[in-house]
Amino acid sequence: MGCLVRFWMNNLHAKCLVHIHPLNDSAQCFAKVKKVGCFATRSKLNPYLNNVLIDMKNNLYSLLAGALIGSMFFATGCQNAPATEATNNDPETMGYVGNRPGAFSAGDASGTEVWLKWGEYLSEENVEGLLSLASDSILIEIGDGNQISGKAELEQKLTAWFEGTDVTFKPNWGAPLRFIESDGSTDGGQWIVNGYDLMSLTGDTMTTWNRHSNVFVNNGKVEYNKIFTHSKEVSAARALTLSVDMNAYGEEYTSVNVFGGFNNWCAECDPMADEEGNGIYTATVLVPDGEVEYKFTVNGDNGKQEALEAGAACTKTTGEYTNRVLNVQESTTGATACFGACGTCD
Repeated sequence: MGCLVRFWMNNLHAKCLVHIHPLNDSAQCFAKVKKVGCFATRSKLNPYLNNVLIDMKNNLYSLLAGALIGSMFFATGCQNAPATEATNNDPETMGYVGNRPGAFSAGDASGTEVWLKWGEYLSEENVEGLLSLASDSILIEIGDGNQISGKAELEQKLTAWFEGTDVTFKPNWGAPLRFIESDGSTDGGQWIVNGYDLMSLTGDTMTTWNRHSNVFVNNGKVEYNKIFTHSKEVSAARALTLSVDMNAYGEEYTSVNVFGGFNNWCAECDPMADEEGNGIYTATVLVPDGEVEYKFTVNGDNGKQEALEAGAACTKTTGEYTNRVLNVQESTTGATACFGACGTCD
């Protein structure tokens, strides 16, 4: 069946009658029709998905599939085909491409594990670890015409970035999806549709990006990553001094730590010190302007973090998580709090 396809890419507007393969991994797309021919170049492994609408009726995967599909650059309409709404009665599949329903299915944990490990290596500034997860032909599209192509360029860019810069990757949400061909087959890879915050500290300047990206993982390697930046904030890095009183803590412990969004919720990364030997532990961390969520824990163990009461004055609850919260606009020292409470231990 011929389809009327319009391409919007780099100010190229080509029109022709073609049949488009939605997830062709070739570097170029040739469209040929009787008496009319057109050629369009597109990036390798970019998901070429056609005229997809998002069904957001309380279906998370449909919404996330839409985040993947809706961010791509094709719009299609089929000639000699009725304009019908795509419907899908198969509970195992979701979403649609053009008028074909059920174009996606849920992926599995293997893809998300690779991507979350990628984020961990970013926070650790572990170039070797990141390269171990990258395919030789990896392509990362960053936006504004910038991209990283191939493993050698990735190594060069990461090494330069990490020199003199502290990087923190904070994953916010994500879901794995598999694209289903029209014949019911899949190519084995998974799309990890995800959102995250990325913080970069260079000198006394903190840059924070809020992003989502469409990541293609295949055979345990990241092959493609299309990054979409929703916001970018640049501010001075603020020194935030936090203290916790452990005198009312009834169990044994060997260390006290503070953790939060500023260190990617790493329970062991920021130990606190009791310099006066009075049971009050203090640490200073660098944070950007704005809301800072954090908690105290013992022994660098996430499982031994303080349990805070939801709704208490010093807290913020998001879903199942209740954390301490401060609004920071300048370098400051927070009030000393009792472990597990907003007030003092008196």
